[in-house]
Amino acid sequence: MRKTGSPEGTGSDGTAGMLVCAAQTGALLAGFMVVQFGRTDEYGRPPGAPLGLLCLLVFAPPLLLFLGAVHTFVMTMPADLLARAAARRANGALWQWQCGCVLALGAVYAAALAAAGAPYLYSWASVSASVVLPLLGVAWFHRGERRRGRPYSRGDVWFRVLPAGFLLAVTAVVACGVALATGAVGAYEAPHPAQEAMPGVWTSEEGGAEVRLQEGGGAVFSGVPYEGWEQEGSCDGTGTWRYVPTDGATGGTVEFDVVGEDCPLGTWTVGGTDERLELYALFGDPDAGDVRILVKQAAG
Repeated sequence: MRKTGSPEGTGSDGTAGMLVCAAQTGALLAGFMVVQFGRTDEYGRPPGAPLGLLCLLVFAPPLLLFLGAVHTFVMTMPADLLARAAARRANGALWQWQCGCVLALGAVYAAALAAAGAPYLYSWASVSASVVLPLLGVAWFHRGERRRGRPYSRGDVWFRVLPAGFLLAVTAVVACGVALATGAVGAYEAPHPAQEAMPGVWTSEEGGAEVRLQEGGGAVFSGVPYEGWEQEGSCDGTGTWRYVPTDGATGGTVEFDVVGEDCPLGTWTVGGTDERLELYALFGDPDAGDVRILVKQAAG
């Protein structure tokens, strides 16, 4: 056991790092869920089902503790121990060595994430930032032990971190709720192209479906899916189309009519972005249906 005022860590350091990391991850998750459940997705489907939220509430606590333990083992404690070892042997404040060790470890793990396809600088910043609050928590307990003259037990750490973690999660929920209410984190807003932007070739990303919208209102269909009463199929042939633009957050619609075919293509909605226009239709359950998407191809 370390002496009072010693720079060495105690057995409670790992517990503190784990719980603080779990608390900050839980707060981020709580804020994310508020945003996700507070708005529809870009295809007009409502947020996740209540059953999914219930499962999250049941399984999140043990998962957060596990993630906190892994993070402490690979990031928080190595950074703290390396910094303390360096501070004993070289000049410089402990916090400066901790910053250097955090950035060095973050660079190593970010390289692994970048190899998997993630942006390197973003990964480096995110991994490094994830260690700040756990290290501050460990330092806070060290200062408390120096004031008390004796180390904290693991029960003391749990008793102090859990209420703080709950307050952090509540703060995240309130902040994200306010952001939604004020529009700072708004819902998806569909593009509003002009009539002249609609003609062209629209194809599915999976292949097999294509619509050619002609400027005069004519259309050529090839393998375009539809959903009728208790049946699904695809349309081939010719017909007409009519674009109905809208204002606000929702996109316009395109109404199709196939000549001489029993193909109720109906109405498709404009989505995507201004740079990547889409037409989509929702098949099946409106709450969790299958979205069929046609993407406009670049001219040329």
